[in-house]
Amino acid sequence: MSLCAAATVASFAAEPTDLDSLFRGKEYKPVLSASLRDSAANEASAVPGKAAAKTSKSDGYYMLQFESVADFDAAQRRRAQISASTGYAIQVVFDAPFYKLRGGGWGNKKAAEDKARELSAYNITAFVVKVK
Repeated sequence: MSLCAAATVASFAAEPTDLDSLFRGKEYKPVLSASLRDSAANEASAVPGKAAAKTSKSDGYYMLQFESVADFDAAQRRRAQISASTGYAIQVVFDAPFYKLRGGGWGNKKAAEDKARELSAYNITAFVVKVK
């Protein structure tokens, strides 16, 4: 190996690449905005009637559904992960044959869709479902 080739290899080997950091579990994760961890959403998910009472133009009760899995143990694991990443109290709802992971609570569809859009910026996929 020539001296020039050795210097080139050494210069590239000194800095880890993006792939190196991904394989070591050091991938980039953006900091979750404080607005996504608001206490009003957590309270609303615990008490469904409370969210509808706070909004003046309530057209039902909307939640975000994050995932649907067939295995109960997998649902519990994902519940903990989603709750940690969003700050929402996640409910596991059994609707045969799936366990649906839902959280949050809004009195109108637009507010729920806005939160789903905010979460998508953090690679958290959710869609709006009408509960009542």
